Amino acid sequence: MSSTFTVILPHKRNPGNDAALTICMDMLKANTVSDNFEILISCVRDGLLFPTIDRLFRQAETEYLVFWNSDMFPAPNWDILMLEQAAHDVIVNPVLVEPGAIGLYAENLLMDFGRRPDTFRRDEFEEWSQSENASVPDGEGFFAPYMIARQRYLDLGGFDLTGDLTGFVGRDMDLYAAHKANGGRVVRVGAYVYHLQRYSELTEQQKENRQ
Repeated sequence: MSSTFTVILPHKRNPGNDAALTICMDMLKANTVSDNFEILISCVRDGLLFPTIDRLFRQAETEYLVFWNSDMFPAPNWDILMLEQAAHDVIVNPVLVEPGAIGLYAENLLMDFGRRPDTFRRDEFEEWSQSENASVPDGEGFFAPYMIARQRYLDLGGFDLTGDLTGFVGRDMDLYAAHKANGGRVVRVGAYVYHLQRYSELTEQQKENRQ
């Protein structure tokens, strides 16, 4: 039986982010209901994000792709809720939950379950995510993580890899815009993912408000 989806995970190596990846992988294993999925990881100490994602998207062979980051930790059943809405013309977003270590995107939820891998309160997050207190905000949500049909990504031509790709560039936003301009929809479901917010960056890890 072929796998249903592939988690695409470009990992930036440093001790703090490696610790985040350990939690990420453990929670993907524990909280993914699907028996048949794959994970593609690219580990580097420094590299360009979008060419890496594009390479892994094209390397994958499953019908659906899920872009992921090392510092994103899924709640139970996240995959089933996203797969229920998956289609060729749909990008599926979960609800991103963030502690406010940096500025919060307007359509994410502010909940502080820890700002470092060693202070992350997993049990509290998982219990909250399955409770009546967990809500789905208005709007489409953030641009990661997301589920997209692999063929849809290819049909759209993939990310624009021209120009300066260093730093935090908006090629993901451009992909969403192209998707919607070509009749696609963005759907958000009540699948919760906790995000440490740019924890791959050493400067973020060292900030006082992370302690």
